[in-house]
Amino acid sequence: MRRSIRVAAATAALFLVLPVATVQATPPLAVEFEVETSFIDGGPVSGGPFTASGPAVDAGLVCASGGTIDYGVPFAAGFQSQTGVNLRLVKHFSCADGSGDFWITLNVRLDARGDNFVWVISDGTGDYERLHGTGSGVGLPGDGFDVLDVYSGGLHID
Repeated sequence: MRRSIRVAAATAALFLVLPVATVQATPPLAVEFEVETSFIDGGPVSGGPFTASGPAVDAGLVCASGGTIDYGVPFAAGFQSQTGVNLRLVKHFSCADGSGDFWITLNVRLDARGDNFVWVISDGTGDYERLHGTGSGVGLPGDGFDVLDVYSGGLHID
């Protein structure tokens, strides 16, 4: 009899803890960022405006627009080979609505096939302190600016 009471109590405690554990993180929601990037005389990146779209924006996980600033000197960094260049950059996203800022770390590969990258949210302030996400992207020739970077991936709150 005592054993069944202990098993019942342990089972009840488990059911009380499980909902709390599953509420701590949201499932990833799809997002796409489009970032207009300009270069200063072929040198350091100056950044540019961004727009965001997708379910993550609709759910309020991230703002819909703002500006970016790039950190690092992309053409003096990375590992050069005969087939291309690998770069690691950090891009600072500042939301136009004042909700906060977030930083994305980019690992970029420039080669004969183009400009491809993977990205991860590395930090955030304001509404984005608990924002996490990752994805991939491609750089496309811009119209009136140097490159249109298109990021695709998922975002969630921990």
